[in-house]
Amino acid sequence: MVFGKALSARRAGLFVLAVASLWSSSGQAAEAPGDAKPARTRGELFAGLGGSAGLTNWSGDPVSYGAFGLGLRLYEMITPFAEARIGYGRVDQRLLTFLSIGVMGTYHVTNKIAPRILVGAVHQHEESLAAVAQEPWGALLGIGGGIRHRAGVQFGVACDFTVYGKGRFVLSVGPEIRAAYLTYSSGPSWYGQIGAVAQGHFRLF
Repeated sequence: MVFGKALSARRAGLFVLAVASLWSSSGQAAEAPGDAKPARTRGELFAGLGGSAGLTNWSGDPVSYGAFGLGLRLYEMITPFAEARIGYGRVDQRLLTFLSIGVMGTYHVTNKIAPRILVGAVHQHEESLAAVAQEPWGALLGIGGGIRHRAGVQFGVACDFTVYGKGRFVLSVGPEIRAAYLTYSSGPSWYGQIGAVAQGHFRLF
């Protein structure tokens, strides 16, 4: 009788050990490396193309720009950047060459939605198309006699939506709103724009 009880207790113990072993194995499978949350990207190169349209504080002066930018986003949050924009303003039929360096801050709401803000220093050339036609090389090099040199600051808000990702590469698109305040020489003080931008991000490390 005692022997039978001991045998039953031994069987019960073996059963408990088997169940515990199975539970432990299933937990390890659930935490497999492939299912783990990916580590935060420390540095990624980005290049962006965009277009925008807007107004200035001059009456009847719509403006539009095409843009190209480069930057290095660090820890998915802070991005020093440089950009160039070429645009047109109706008043004086002027060519606008917009150059800026600054910093962007990004917050990832989800893996596919990332609002951001930006601020940057601006240098802009404003020159009539007639002056550009007379001195095209001077306009290109920023030394034409008819160029008005402006300086100021820009700031803006935007939201990027990831539309494609593979390996180290991610492509995003989204809207943005920008404003720039410029001084020096004659010209509008305020430029406001609404546009869209597409950005390619390549993870470096």
